[in-house]
Amino acid sequence: MILSIINNKGGTQKTSTTLNLGNALANKNKKVLIIDQDPQSNSTLAMMPQALTHVGDGTLYDLYAGTPNVTVADCIHPTLYENLFILPNLAITATLEPAMYGNIGESYFKGREITNQIKNDYDYIFYDCPPSLGLWVLIALISSDAVIVPLEAGSRYSLTGLVAAIDAIEAISKTTNPSLRFLRLLINRVDLRTSASKATVEFIRSKFGSKVFETTIPESTQVKQAELAGKTVLRHAPQSVASRRYRELADEFLSITEKNVPEELNG
Repeated sequence: MILSIINNKGGTQKTSTTLNLGNALANKNKKVLIIDQDPQSNSTLAMMPQALTHVGDGTLYDLYAGTPNVTVADCIHPTLYENLFILPNLAITATLEPAMYGNIGESYFKGREITNQIKNDYDYIFYDCPPSLGLWVLIALISSDAVIVPLEAGSRYSLTGLVAAIDAIEAISKTTNPSLRFLRLLINRVDLRTSASKATVEFIRSKFGSKVFETTIPESTQVKQAELAGKTVLRHAPQSVASRRYRELADEFLSITEKNVPEELNG
């Protein structure tokens, strides 16, 4: 199954969601691939045991730019985590946008060309997307089966990003990728001691009902410390509340995706 993690707003913990959910699933013996779709390359920096900095090293840049003699298999690398792999990115990938927009009809399907070659090799493939609804996100959506939208409790701007993300999912599913489904919302950075956070959680649950993960991720200094250390919180602070919640999220995610009931994915 191929999933995109998207929100038009930054700070909603898209990368943290991708890395920690991926790590939690890998710990359950699921084979997981993360595609770092963001040229900022935060997933790459956290997951790679060594830095890749050059064209031809085997990155998403090489696949999108068509670097000679570089295959998809060349661009998939092991991480520091068992069962968890990454297709890394480079900052230079951002320079490809003008040329790709110049041939937009072909560019939109570059992600699908990549995942079609490898989708049967993994239980789950996650696109870690940039905080936008531009070219890189559209490429990911066109090649995905489902979408998770993280949002930040207590932020009205996060809600604005949520609406834009849902609109994008609906547009792609009606045109370019009819199999695309909105899987669930994930509420991050929850602090029920604050009225703003509590109000956001209540509003989201009342509006979206069963399309919201029951599991929420709390505001956590351990998550921030893990990000600074370039690790998942499950590796950095395995006994923390945040780590427990990500393990619970993985259980809930599997209960949804392994049912293989189409209605579960309908948004």
